[in-house]
Amino acid sequence: MIVTIDFETTGFRAGKDEVLQVSIIDEEFNTLLNAYCRPNNKDSWEDAQRVHGITPQKVKACCPFSCYVQAVTEILNKADNVIAYNADFENGFLKAYGIYIDPGKWIDPMVIFARIYGEYDSYHDSYKWQKLSKCADYYGYEFKAHDSLEDAKATLYCYKKMEEGREKKC
Repeated sequence: MIVTIDFETTGFRAGKDEVLQVSIIDEEFNTLLNAYCRPNNKDSWEDAQRVHGITPQKVKACCPFSCYVQAVTEILNKADNVIAYNADFENGFLKAYGIYIDPGKWIDPMVIFARIYGEYDSYHDSYKWQKLSKCADYYGYEFKAHDSLEDAKATLYCYKKMEEGREKKC
């Protein structure tokens, strides 16, 4: 089984910032988990809110992410592979909540797409990472960015397109 995970958060710092939305889908785009989460330690997150639109009011009656840790752990442990666009970000937040996933399970379409897109960054001596929206545009997928369920679906779609392209080359 392959699953795709995505978070929307109060910021970029795992361990300091918190999960506001978690979504996990299977390889057939079925939703296994999609939940908004109330932060335990933050009352506002203006910068992040400007990106994803999740307000304190929207999540004030929701359970915190800690309520979903067991379900997330079970889903990810059952999976053969875990896909996330910028997997280090999701993995960092998972670790901050005590969820450890076998590093060999992760697939990061962002890294794969960087090579496909081919924009070289001489400063970093590697291909430049592209945003999920650029990757989705490249593969002709339209979605509402910065909603974790929509992002998970876009990530899986793009990954499947990358796999199709790889198979055609073989």
